[in-house]
Amino acid sequence: RPNVGKSTLFNRLVGRKIALVDDLPGVTRDRRVHAAKLYDLKFDVIDTAGLEEVPSDSLEGRMRAQTELAIGEADLILFLVDAKAGITPTDVT
Repeated sequence: RPNVGKSTLFNRLVGRKIALVDDLPGVTRDRRVHAAKLYDLKFDVIDTAGLEEVPSDSLEGRMRAQTELAIGEADLILFLVDAKAGITPTDVT
């Protein structure tokens, strides 16, 4: 979902503000890959727009395609949700 903290987490893991963070949903459009570090563990982290259900020929559909490519490249996926909203039916599917 939009605005659950994906870009904020990305920025924290890379140690600088690289990804745009805004209250307005849809600011992240492309996937961004950067070296990250957590304690002694070094790895690459990918920031994505998320996985919204949208037509594939729309801008949002192309954003989803970038997220799907990132998923295909990943060894581990962190699925972030909004703690206040909790798990939604869309999160389950």
